[in-house]
Amino acid sequence: MFLDLIQRILSFGVDEKMEQFVVNRAKRINFFYMILIVMLSLSVICATFTGLSTVVLLNGIGLALVLLCYFYIPISRKANLSSMLVLSLTALILFHGYLFNMGISSILIFAFYLIFPLGAVSINRRQGIYVTIALGVMTLLVNSFIPERAAIHLDLYNSLIFFSSYTLLILISLYAERVTNDLLTSLQNSRNKAEDKVIQKDEFISKLSHKLRTSISNIALINSLVHDERLNTEQQDLMATLKASTNLLIEDVNNIVEIASPGIVDYQKSITSFDLTSVLEKSLTILKSGGGTGDEVSISRTDNLNHYIIGDPSLLRSLIVNIIHGVNDYRVTEHPIELRIKNLKESPSRVRLEFEFYVETDESGALVDRVNSLYHGNANPGSALANAYSLLLESDSFISAESKNGGATLCFFQDFTKDPTKVSHSNFETSLLEKKGAKKPGTALKDAKILLVEDNVINQKIVLISLSKAVNHIDVASNGKEAVEMFTSKQYDLILMDILMPVMDGIMATKKIREIESPGDKHIPIIAVTANALAGDRENCLAGGVDEYIAKPFTTELLIRKMKNLLA
Repeated sequence: MFLDLIQRILSFGVDEKMEQFVVNRAKRINFFYMILIVMLSLSVICATFTGLSTVVLLNGIGLALVLLCYFYIPISRKANLSSMLVLSLTALILFHGYLFNMGISSILIFAFYLIFPLGAVSINRRQGIYVTIALGVMTLLVNSFIPERAAIHLDLYNSLIFFSSYTLLILISLYAERVTNDLLTSLQNSRNKAEDKVIQKDEFISKLSHKLRTSISNIALINSLVHDERLNTEQQDLMATLKASTNLLIEDVNNIVEIASPGIVDYQKSITSFDLTSVLEKSLTILKSGGGTGDEVSISRTDNLNHYIIGDPSLLRSLIVNIIHGVNDYRVTEHPIELRIKNLKESPSRVRLEFEFYVETDESGALVDRVNSLYHGNANPGSALANAYSLLLESDSFISAESKNGGATLCFFQDFTKDPTKVSHSNFETSLLEKKGAKKPGTALKDAKILLVEDNVINQKIVLISLSKAVNHIDVASNGKEAVEMFTSKQYDLILMDILMPVMDGIMATKKIREIESPGDKHIPIIAVTANALAGDRENCLAGGVDEYIAKPFTTELLIRKMKNLLA
């Protein structure tokens, strides 16, 4: 019980999701507070029994100040201010103990004096030395010039020993702080170098994977073009061998890239006015296209938004998609994942929305631990939850998790500006039913106008040849910027989008197209056709706004089937 009480005191106001060195520093500050509270309480008790009313009053005021600082200045957000306050109060109490006779041995007072510099450095590094120097100077002045008022007075010999020792400890503390700082810097540099090597390795493997997949995809497409009944038996055997060898090569490439740990695609902010209902519907569409998860999500809203909001719809969509993908790995029942949207705070011009995800699972503890590990950098950087965590850091938000009602709840918030000029659907379910009822007739693939966005000329030719029998009209853009310009000037039914391209990449081009579409009801299907097939690439592409994702190498039949599904 006593140890639990001490642990609670030391952990008061400490957020375990902070960096470990910040947590350790905060606990040291709380330890100082605890020592101060004990010392002041004992001094008040002793002074009360000895009849020293002045000491009782002064120490009582000091105790009240310490408790006030301890409870009302959060060390998790104001650690520097809190540490300077606790050091200043400690110095005043030590100086007060030196001035007044409280029945405490002078040896004990001097022992606290000599410990103080090391403690000051431990919680506020070099800035803490300023407080110890000020304490030493004040004590030296009192001891030298006002001996008749000092309860503890040192003669010349003892003064020389004490103040020399005190100065020496200050110098030792400064040296220890410098050595610690150099050590931390060295460790940080070593960590940065190791991370740079990992990043370089990942970039090399990612580029190698992209090149290999592009070449293999071309071989596979050509193989499908020539592998038909016009070949004789010997030629068919040779093509079958080529196809089998290609499949083995694909498997080898997949095995190679499994050791990579790629980062997240760089999501650049695109602030625009958007309808939250449309973003939710689009998120479900992405989840369904990514493996059927969208049918297993239940959305409820109590935000009562009646207008559009201004923010980054791609960021919000990405957060929803990644978190649902992340928690779905822990879902072990048929109960759908629940997304509840609440209005946390609202003003005439701003609104803060909370997005709460609930998943019924027997592994709620493991999911909570997984989220908490994100704050210490211990999670796979390519995972869906790690993607969401990194994106939330960019928007000054965070993700929290807790076990609740036989499952786990994950929450994050986002701030938006209201757009009163555009009316929104306030009810998600009603809007979704309306859109289902008003479904437009599909377009036949043969008559569809397709835009192929691909920077590699050879890849362009092979895709055009592969689709020549199925599609009558295909335009080609060499990069994302050119694709956006062509989209604004012509009407297309579907876009095939490469991701890694010069000038403007495919994800940014997709975002620009979605921004152009946002004022109206039109939605052009976009299929990401890319050699990016590492962990997290599919989620990043889908969250960026594409409707489908095809990783190279692929077959012509697969591409045509997905095109028909989106045009239907």
